[in-house]
This record gives sequence, structure tokens and C-alpha cells, in this order.
Amino acid sequence: MGWAARGLSVVGLLGGAYAGARHHVRTHTVPDGQVAVGVVVEGETVGPGQRPDVLADAVVERRLSRRVRLLDPDGKTTLLEGTLRDLGATVDRELLVTELSAVGHRGDVWQRLEEAERAQRGEIGMKLRWQLPAAAVIDVLLPYKEAHEHDPVDARWDFAADRVVPHEDGIRIDPYDAVAAIRASVETQPEGTVVVRLPVDIRVPAATTDIVAAVDRSVVLAEYETVYGYVGSQVGRAKNIARAAAGVNGLVMMPGAVYSFNHLVGPRSVENGFDKAGEIYKGELRMGIGGGTCQVASTLHAAAYFSGLDVVQRAPHSRPSGYIGIGLDATVAYPTVDLKLRNPYPFPVVVHAQGDKGRMKVQLLGQQKAAEVDHHASTVAVKMYKRKIRRSPWMEEGKVFRKQKGRKGLTIEKVRTIKFADGGVKEERTRDVYPPTNEIYYLPPGADEDEALPPLPSG
Repeated sequence: MGWAARGLSVVGLLGGAYAGARHHVRTHTVPDGQVAVGVVVEGETVGPGQRPDVLADAVVERRLSRRVRLLDPDGKTTLLEGTLRDLGATVDRELLVTELSAVGHRGDVWQRLEEAERAQRGEIGMKLRWQLPAAAVIDVLLPYKEAHEHDPVDARWDFAADRVVPHEDGIRIDPYDAVAAIRASVETQPEGTVVVRLPVDIRVPAATTDIVAAVDRSVVLAEYETVYGYVGSQVGRAKNIARAAAGVNGLVMMPGAVYSFNHLVGPRSVENGFDKAGEIYKGELRMGIGGGTCQVASTLHAAAYFSGLDVVQRAPHSRPSGYIGIGLDATVAYPTVDLKLRNPYPFPVVVHAQGDKGRMKVQLLGQQKAAEVDHHASTVAVKMYKRKIRRSPWMEEGKVFRKQKGRKGLTIEKVRTIKFADGGVKEERTRDVYPPTNEIYYLPPGADEDEALPPLPSG
């Protein structure tokens, strides 16, 4: 064959190859206004002839129409049910349209061809960008949270029955965890109603049933006793003391843990088992619900003080208490004024508190007497009280009534020396300030107080 014939054949071959390439590009690139065949959107493969906006509308509608059912943690009760649209879910439709429109339509012809072929091989997938606001879920769960969420309850020792009162696990409910669980389940459950159990955080207390059952209570670390009236007008006070003592009795103080008297005893209310009795409020004696509770707190504080426990928070009364040594009292008022104690020892300490027939006694028990405590209190300042006059129209002329005796204010310096069994010594110096208690007199209108009343003490 001659060179001319060969040249014509080469030209023919090149022309055929070019025509074939044009045909390949034309038949394998993505037509304008269509989605590349084979793109996987939310797990489904796109077929030929699909428009980006139409396809996006169908995908968005399918997502927002999915039903969700939120069950309680046991899976028995439906807490919430509806579509994602009902719950306020939104989808970024415009972004999906843009992404669908881009596949096989960007770059030069060879880049478009390569991307179209990757789509046909199922190598290009897309996920919806969607949001589920927490508002609707929170609105439903807040009442459930309020009714079912609670702190863990430590096991206690029941001295009367000589057995353990079992602990209770706490439950914490976070509505945002439920929102996250719904979102995750929508992604992992491809079809049908999305069923989710409400996630909860189970919290186990430090003093579990097994731990308390094994606690050594054989040694008395310290004890303290006070007395009170329990008959006649003192019946309410006696009832309150017994109720407050029950709130701390059997408590097992774990090493390093801090315990709140107010948390253990709870609100001083009729619903919580308290009654009316005399109490000191702003330096004056009055009737109030829970009067007498401070005597339990004071007796517990004194026992803790002499056992070497850490006194984290404590406030003295507005005046010295007749039932306990000065500087050893502790006033409490729910929920603001509290007594908080910490167990510094490497073993649990058990509280045995009893209020019965005029005797309030607290014993602190453990495996060993870990410390000896010396205590000294001295008065470092005295402040004179003032007199308050109240006029009463019901009083006869010449009559005088003293409602309250005045008491001088005192500043007490206390020194607690703790001698630990291992040879260590710790000294604590603190001051208690008892403000003066005003003397209160009732006089009839117009009476001259200078003539009717004795002079205030001097000094």
C-alpha cells in the first residue's frame, strides 16, 4: 500500500476517534437542568430526567412528614408524637438544590464527564442539612422532668430495726438529650415512624445499700445531749425536734463528702411534718412552723465539733441559747441559713440522733476514734442592749408590761484543738458574734417612759 493510501487511512482513523469521543461526551455528560443519574440522596438513587428543584421538594417533604414517637424510659407511655414538621423541624432546601444542580455541571468537559461517571458508579452521596429546634420537645418534657427527676438518696442505717434502708438511684432528665436522640434516630431509622425512648441519666448515690450494710459503727467518736420541754405548751416543739432528728438519724457520712442539714431535713412546713412552736426571729421570740429544729442542728453541730468533723457552714443564733453551751449552737432556716458538715476521715461516720421525752441526743459512730478534741471559749467583747417602747391602747394607765428581757451582746472567741490519732494536731480559732437582744416594753398611750420604767443598766 502506498504512502498516500496510508495517510488517508490515518486521517480516517483520527476522524473516527474524534467522532467517537464527541459521541461519548454527548451521551455521558449530564443534560442541562437535570440531576446526574446515580447520585444517592438520603439513601435513594436518582434516576434519569430528574430536575433538582422537583427532586429537592420531594426529599424535603419526605423528611418533614416523618412521624416521631417519644416514649418514656420504660417504653410504655408515649410522651410526644407528631411529624418532624409538627415539631418545628426545618430543612435547607436551597442548599440541596444547589448541590444537586452542581454534580456533573462544573469544570471543563472532561471534569464534568468524570463527575457524571462517578455519580453513575454510586460514588456521590448527599445528606440533608436539617435542624430540629428544642422548643417543642422541651415544652412537653418540662412537666415530665419536674414530676420524675430526683436526686439520688443515700442508704441509711435504721437503728430501730437494726437494718439498712436501701438507697434510691437518682434520675436526671435533659430535654436536649431527647432532641439529640430524635435527630440521631431519624438518621439511623430509614423508614417508618421514628421511635425513641427518653434518655435519662441514672445517678447512683455514694452511700449504697451494700456499703452501708458493711459500715463499722462500733466506736463512739463523740456524743452530745440537750434537754427540752415536751408537755403542755411545748408539745409542738417536741414534735418538731423528733421530726428534725429523724431527718438526720441513720445518715452515713462518706469520707470527704459534705452534708447539708436543710437538705436532709427539708422544708419546715406542715406538709413536711412540722408544727407551730416558739422560735427566735430577729432577736424576738415568736410562734412559727418548725420551732425547735435549731436545737437538733445545735446538738448535731456540738457532736460534730467534738468529733473533729469539718464545720463547713454554720451560723450562731441571734442570742445565746439556754439549752447548749455558748458557741456550740447552730441556727438554721430553710432554705437560706444552713449547717453543713464534712467527714474528713477515711471511713464512714454514722449519725445516731434521737429526740424523745425531753432529751435530744446525737452520737457519731465509726470504726475508730480518730481524734481527741479540746475546746475553749472566752468572751472578748460585750455590747449593751437597747430598749424598745411600744404603745398599746388596750393597756390601763399606770400599767407596764415587759415583753422581752434585754440581753447584752457578746463576742466569743473559740479555740478548737484537734489531736489526731496519727499524731497530727490542728488548731482552729473562730469568733461568734451574738448581737444585743433589745429590751421590749409595752406602755399605755401618753405614759412617761422615764418615770414608768427603771433605768437601763450601765456598762
